[in-house]
Amino acid sequence: MRKKGTKGMAAALLAVTLLAGCSSNNTGNNAADNNATGNTPAANASAEPANTGTDTAGAQASWKQDTSPFKFTQYFYGNWASAYLWKDQFAMKLATEKTGVTIDRKLATGNDDDYLNTMIASGDLPDTIMLDWNNPAVMKLINNGMVYSMDELMDKYAPELKTMLDPDMVKYHSINGKLWYLPNLFETADRLTSGVPITPIRPWFFRSDIYKAIGSPELKTTDDLMNALKLAKEKYPDVSPVGVENFDVAKNGFGGSLSMNFLISSFAPNLLEERIKDDQQIVEYPMRNKGFIDSFRYMNQLYRNGLFDSQLLIYKQEQYEEKLYGAQYATASQYMNNMYTQYNPKIESTLGADQKYTIIGGLQANGQDPKYAASRLMGWQGFFITKNAKDPERIIRFAEYAWSDEGQMDARYGKEGETYDMVDGLPKYKQEIIDLSLKDNNAFNAQYGFNDSTLLMRAGKVWDDASARDFQEQQPEQFAAAKLLEKYNFDSYSLGMDNLEPDGSSPEGVINGKVKDLWNKTIPKLILSESDADFDSAYKDFISQMDKVGAEKAEKVMYQRHLEDMQKKGVQ
Repeated sequence: MRKKGTKGMAAALLAVTLLAGCSSNNTGNNAADNNATGNTPAANASAEPANTGTDTAGAQASWKQDTSPFKFTQYFYGNWASAYLWKDQFAMKLATEKTGVTIDRKLATGNDDDYLNTMIASGDLPDTIMLDWNNPAVMKLINNGMVYSMDELMDKYAPELKTMLDPDMVKYHSINGKLWYLPNLFETADRLTSGVPITPIRPWFFRSDIYKAIGSPELKTTDDLMNALKLAKEKYPDVSPVGVENFDVAKNGFGGSLSMNFLISSFAPNLLEERIKDDQQIVEYPMRNKGFIDSFRYMNQLYRNGLFDSQLLIYKQEQYEEKLYGAQYATASQYMNNMYTQYNPKIESTLGADQKYTIIGGLQANGQDPKYAASRLMGWQGFFITKNAKDPERIIRFAEYAWSDEGQMDARYGKEGETYDMVDGLPKYKQEIIDLSLKDNNAFNAQYGFNDSTLLMRAGKVWDDASARDFQEQQPEQFAAAKLLEKYNFDSYSLGMDNLEPDGSSPEGVINGKVKDLWNKTIPKLILSESDADFDSAYKDFISQMDKVGAEKAEKVMYQRHLEDMQKKGVQ
């Protein structure tokens, strides 16, 4: 995703994008697909989670009963997340100092899904797993009896933790009447009216000096952008006109690349509603939607005009980032917070402030304003305790610490008087820490690890209010950019599109996997088509193949999951 910015700005964004965030497997919300390479959903949301949960008064917390040295292993689903590894960061050391616990967090070597599925098939699981709560593999873990339920462990070892959990969160995330994981980043109903402005898509940005050099043209429509890119190519032939991140449907949802969501929201502003077919009792795959496909047709037009480099389809994250750090794109897509706290500061220090990137406002397509599906997050990754855990008692008690007000403040701010002070009743980093986070966000993360340690983040009024205050105060440019896009947000919560994909082990889940694989192979064909006829032929062939593998069966299951999602949310 990344990575995040300061706690006080985007509230310590736990990529990716959004929307995603919406997770890498949550294709219900195209405008906020989560889990980009190196990004987290919190980066999409640009805000702290807002679920309530408070410490219990009275008896000593369970986690304090044993603070002897203890280490547990954890697999993190997301091989981009090197910043989350426990080394000698301040927050990690503080957690160990208080609890005695160290997390040996591991990342996949190679493809995350292959790595995870191999672990599950072999039964060789670590003590804990951080995995997108709506990843198809979750049901494999539960149905195969490979993970504990949180209820079982809390009742036996950490009853205080159970009293801290938000009832709406427990209701939404329970499966077969049990809570099997603790979701990181679950938000409550007031999220859209409080805190930092939500940016649920990965915006596109224009390099400032190039934009000025071509006359600062109006960028109101997708046609305006196309014309501006042609001018940029003519005036700066050595700069790639467009920079978008890698395409991988399995990781990034049906948009393929999280960078596509900016265009999809313009060409298909009513996509979510249009996918719901109550008369047929299906939720259509977005690939059947004309506006959705028009966004890929636009990318094809970019290619045919020499504005899109085909290498972007196979670039690794490191290659994309290297060119972005070098300001080698006229326009580039990136999570809002990453651009303003990671890339722009580096560009300014190495190349000059004139080459920084400036936000492009929402783009109209076919005479329609864009619509960004903004909703409180239903959670990002879940914290699972596996049956292989050597000491599940100690782990669930550590989770109690992490979820407590004390644990939240430790993970976000560190030690009062050392790394932060209370100012008007709200925490605020020491000035040197603020300066480092704004000047070199990577160094800030490496030194302090705030928000990276436990990855069990929840809301609390104190730190949420501090985040909103500091974001506007410390990042006025980013705040203004977020407000520019905010007017296109709409609340998609009640649409019930947050957890659609069939269980991966079910017949419909197998079909869904085939559809995703077919679409993943089709995207390059569409973008690299040499003519409209080629594009139409490739698309028609895909629809035919999708129907042959039984797509409608999966669409019927997605409709039932859509109804279940609304029921869990109490939507009438």
